[in-house]
Amino acid sequence: MVFIKKGTIAAAFVMATMCFGSAAYAQDATAAPDGAAQEQTQDYSEDDLQKFVEANTAVTEIQKASRDTMVAVIEKNSLTLDRFNELAKAHRSKKLEEVAENPDEIAAFSNAAQEVVKLQPETKDKIQKAIEEQGLTQEKYDALMKAYRENPEVQNQIRRLIAEKK
Repeated sequence: MVFIKKGTIAAAFVMATMCFGSAAYAQDATAAPDGAAQEQTQDYSEDDLQKFVEANTAVTEIQKASRDTMVAVIEKNSLTLDRFNELAKAHRSKKLEEVAENPDEIAAFSNAAQEVVKLQPETKDKIQKAIEEQGLTQEKYDALMKAYRENPEVQNQIRRLIAEKK
């Protein structure tokens, strides 16, 4: 039997969820402090919005490449993405040995999860660099992402900028 750190598998599952479930790494706050609520409704300059569009385009490309690499790693270990996620869910429920077909599948899952976890810091660094190259901080990018998701006016401004580029 293969022994692995619990955090490694959990982190791999989190990474897989992040890459496959979200278009960006922006964090959603469940309850925004007063300052954050004000920032969400503030008017952003056209320059800030343009920087956000450029940064988000780069972030999306980085995430797509990361996702493709993760899928390749998982498949290299003779698993499908769906099976990897099933095993990750079983691991989180402490039922991996019940769900896995055999010890070889557990070993393949362990290897894939460890490789996926190793990709996370590199991807995060690339994303951070792409955001900073557009003249934004991570905090400003996250605030703009939150505003885009929650504020129809900001959505319309960004859509207009994207349409003008075409």
